Formats: sequence, C-alpha cells, structure tokens
Amino acid sequence: MLRRYIVPFVLAACATVVLAQTPSSSKIANARERTEVQLIYLGNAGWQITDGKTFVLVDPYITQFRHPPAPATTGKPTDPQATIAPDTEEIDAKIRRADYILVTHGHLDHALDAPYIAKKTGATIIGSETVANLARAYDVPDAQIIVVRGGEDYAFGVFSLKVIPSIHSALFHKHYFSSRLAGNAPPGLKAPLKAGDFVEGQNMAYLLRLAGHEVLAMGSMNYIEREMEGLRPDIALVGANNERLEIYDYTRRLMGALGNPLVVMPTHWDGYGYAPLREQSLAAAHEFADEVTAASPKTRVIIPQYFEPIRVP
Repeated sequence: MLRRYIVPFVLAACATVVLAQTPSSSKIANARERTEVQLIYLGNAGWQITDGKTFVLVDPYITQFRHPPAPATTGKPTDPQATIAPDTEEIDAKIRRADYILVTHGHLDHALDAPYIAKKTGATIIGSETVANLARAYDVPDAQIIVVRGGEDYAFGVFSLKVIPSIHSALFHKHYFSSRLAGNAPPGLKAPLKAGDFVEGQNMAYLLRLAGHEVLAMGSMNYIEREMEGLRPDIALVGANNERLEIYDYTRRLMGALGNPLVVMPTHWDGYGYAPLREQSLAAAHEFADEVTAASPKTRVIIPQYFEPIRVP
C-alpha cells in the first residue's frame, strides 16, 4: 500500500516520536536546543535549507524546469558536444538568496546552476576539485570556492558541515565507471561549457548541522555503508529513484546505519521535472517510502512538492 505524505506540511508531534526512539542523553540535549528549520525541494537533488538566517542550497538545478525542455532535463541522453548553459531567468525567479552551495558531484544536473547562483548571490560553493574547476570556468573567484575531498568536518559559526565520502548510482546496469560520466574535470575550462564537461569527479554526501538539527543530504542512489554508520541525522534526504534497486538491500541497510532517522524525504526521484515521467517518478518515490516504513516503522516519510516549504520545529 502506498504511503502518501505530501507537503505543504508542518512536522508535528516530534516529541512522541523521539521518545519512542529512546535517544541518547546527548541527543535529547541537542533536541532541546533545536529551533525551526525550513526545507524547500528545488527539484532533482536540489534543496534549500534555512533557519531563517543562513541559507544553504544543495545541488540546485532550477534549469531542469526550462521550457521547452532540453534533452538534459528529460532524462534522455544528451549529446556530450552540445553547449549547455543555466536557465538564468528561471533561476532568478526561484533563487533570491544563498550563503553556501553544497554540490555533491559534477554532473550537470547537480553542478550546472551553482556557478551562476554563486556569482548572483555571493554564496560560497563547497565541492570536489571537479566542482571547483567547473565553477572557475564561469569565473567564480577562488575566495568563493571551498574544495573538499571527503572526511572534513568544518565549523562555520552558526552551522557545521561533515563531508562524507560517497559513491555514484550504479548507472548503465553497473557499467557506470566505464562511461563518459565518470572521471574528473580538468583545470582551465572556460564557459560556455559542453554537456560532456560535467563529469562526476568525487562524490560526496553532506551532514549539515543547523539550528540544532542534523540534516543528511545525498546526491545519488548509492552510499558507502561504513561512512554512514554512526551518523544520526534527524532529517535524511535520501536518493530514491529506481537506480537504488541496483544496490543490495539499499533502504534497510541505510536506515540501520543512520539509526532510523526521525524524518526521511526522498530526493533525486522526480524525473527532472519532465511531465511525461511524473507518474512513474512519483510511483518510485512511494515505493521507496514503503521500503523506509518497513525498515524503520517510526520514521516519518515526506514526499515533497516543488518549492513548498517544509517546516521542522
């Protein structure tokens, strides 16, 4: 049976769920210090996360809503020689502020819009050397780029960020690493870039600690289990499209490694906002929600709608 938890939604009754999970004393202390955070789904693997003061974006890809849609935003193969550019008009309509932009890897549906947003808002991009080289191609200054390799745990004053080594979805029936999508973007690139320039580089997940919350953000349908073990996010944004089915016992293993998060929201499930894929994509998200419920019955699953705020107190 499909579980349909659709936003707009204000998360309530957190205390009863937390008590049922019998957290540690440190977890209870952290909960007492929590204030509200707001999450907004930007499509694909994109999110805005804020406490009202600091605005953090994850993998913003507003260009997927370009009209008419381009192959890169329909799930169809993109000619690697095709020039690709962000849809600045659509971005301007949707993104007004950003302080930090976390980019999980260098594929265009994760990294294409970040340089324009960084230049528009003054935000700092955090990502791999590949992500940095892509940003430099658009003349984002090095002062607005922080290169990470996985394993860092940085304090930024009002929030902290743990960078988690990860691994890409097993595309092409597990032949992904033989494809042109793998590899690293070299230094010296100059915009306009071609679709083939947006290669993966290193893959990261991020644990964002903000306003007393711990938010795990994934950008792919895969993970390194030992890197997830011991993390205890209360909110997990989990890669959820059907590529997860290529991975052994994907959902149950992840929920166990994370200690059964209070809230899970699927990410990277929406078929690039392409209307003909909507029904299929939504079905996959609901199937994932059922998997989470079976593995972690006390976890609440929220399937987000585009640009609708989700407030977690």
